Amino acid sequence: MTTDTALQAADAVFMAEQAVGRARRVVDELHTTINSALRVLDDAELDSAKARLSDRGDYYLEAAGEHLSRLQRRCSDNAELVDELTRHLERASQAIADAHDLLQDADTSDPELASEVAQLKPRLAVVGEMIDLAKPMARLTAQHVDSAQLAAQHVTPPSLLEPVTLERSIATAGKELGRADEDVRLLENVVDHAAANARQSAGIASEITDNARRRMAEQGRGQVPRQAAPAGGSLAR
Repeated sequence: MTTDTALQAADAVFMAEQAVGRARRVVDELHTTINSALRVLDDAELDSAKARLSDRGDYYLEAAGEHLSRLQRRCSDNAELVDELTRHLERASQAIADAHDLLQDADTSDPELASEVAQLKPRLAVVGEMIDLAKPMARLTAQHVDSAQLAAQHVTPPSLLEPVTLERSIATAGKELGRADEDVRLLENVVDHAAANARQSAGIASEITDNARRRMAEQGRGQVPRQAAPAGGSLAR
């Protein structure tokens, strides 16, 4: 591995760490938004129940319908977050692939560099494995959120006259959002594990960068021509 290649590999590791960190923050947002959607659904379910028990049934049915309209907006927010999460995961995946390819050219004749690369490769492999796990989990989350949104869309003003339709939509949306919540809890664990290993990888990459620059500086000093001694064989004092 030349010095330039070492620096390029380190840059790819830093890019991967940044992308995984951003993915982790999006997962947090996703969890918050899904919890918010579940609270909206609870409100809809409560108003639906009140509609059956109160002489103000029409009022509560209308309120339940409004809650489900809010739910659709929450689901749209979730869908956008899943798209953003997927982009960050793809960037991280590409950066790890780039780093892996560059590390394949590592010069194991330099024991210091060989040791750093030996530490870095398995860390990066774990990050890659976690990202490969996270991608289908993100897609599954998106599917459950889409299904919840579709269930909420079935509630139209005419359907509010049929409490069974409303209750069925609420139950379906609740089931799908519950699954999405489970998906995101798993995603948190997976992306947390990826982020921890990405941070450790970035630490090793920093050492590779520092050592590569030190070697460059040493090579530069070695190429500076030495001052020739004067004819007397010793320097004047």
